[in-house]
Amino acid sequence: MDIQNNYSISDAENTEQHMEIVNGVPVIENITTPRHNETISIISTALRNYISKNHGKCKVYTENVALYVNELAGNDSDFYMPDIMVVCDVDKIDDKGVHTAPLFIAEITSESTKKNDYNRKLDIYKKIGVDEYWIVDLQKNIVFKYLKNEDYIPQTFINPKEISVSVYENLCIELSEIM
Repeated sequence: MDIQNNYSISDAENTEQHMEIVNGVPVIENITTPRHNETISIISTALRNYISKNHGKCKVYTENVALYVNELAGNDSDFYMPDIMVVCDVDKIDDKGVHTAPLFIAEITSESTKKNDYNRKLDIYKKIGVDEYWIVDLQKNIVFKYLKNEDYIPQTFINPKEISVSVYENLCIELSEIM
């Protein structure tokens, strides 16, 4: 992760790099691990397959799609690119990114980003009303699941084999390959 100063949201929108702005500070992530990438693939594929099988209209996005939390939270100090998000209000998606609260978000931690995932992003995702938020901590083999309808009180899964997705009935995501 490379942290630089004096960047705006328009700078983040116009860069070729994976740049987020977290509490006013630009965060540029240049590389991820194969395990990080595999985790994103497993979770996003399970979500896409479930939505398709059930003829759903929601869309699944990964890594480099912008979530305009700055618009949703009413500040210019946050601009995110969640590792995984499910968006159901497709009228609020354009070529720049997503302009509505996702139904589901998962952030896959890395040493350089985990502090933001556990703190600032959790606070902002609560504020904008994300229904379900997962922090998949690959360093500790733990998944924290936060649900809007349970006041975001964390559920903790240590070395989980599978976890149910609460926003989708009968969807369990197999995690034994990565945990």
